[in-house]
Amino acid sequence: MWSKLTKVIQTGLSYLSSSRVPPNAPIELREAMRKENHLASKKFFIAITAFLGLCFFYFSSVAILFFLPADNRDLVSGYVTIFTKTIEVLAIIIAAYLGVQAVVDLKYNSNSQTSYETIKSIEQIDEKVILQETVKYQEIYKDDPSYAPIQWAMTYE
Repeated sequence: MWSKLTKVIQTGLSYLSSSRVPPNAPIELREAMRKENHLASKKFFIAITAFLGLCFFYFSSVAILFFLPADNRDLVSGYVTIFTKTIEVLAIIIAAYLGVQAVVDLKYNSNSQTSYETIKSIEQIDEKVILQETVKYQEIYKDDPSYAPIQWAMTYE
């Protein structure tokens, strides 16, 4: 029994790490599974966090049951009913989200991998070029009343 429990824990931990392989994984898939980062998947992340949230909610609800008076059966049965229905609703919401995410991934041939990418760009502005262009357009459009006088453009400081 302990060996099976150990394998279950090792399998669960291997999905939380990108360099570990679950026990009893086929030899031909071990290298591919070692490179896979399951936490980069939105669906896996949502499923794990939802499972942990439901576990926390369950254990906190059981702990609250110990503080309720045992002689008041109406209060206890009402609490249990509210807890059961709340868990059902949360499970339906999580399953619906994961199902919709899977359908969207299938329809648009996308994957649920998340990544952050930062692009840094620096733009050098040469004030001499801007001044030359301004003077050039001033000469071209000096008789056009729809353009502002050059004095307006030069007072940007």
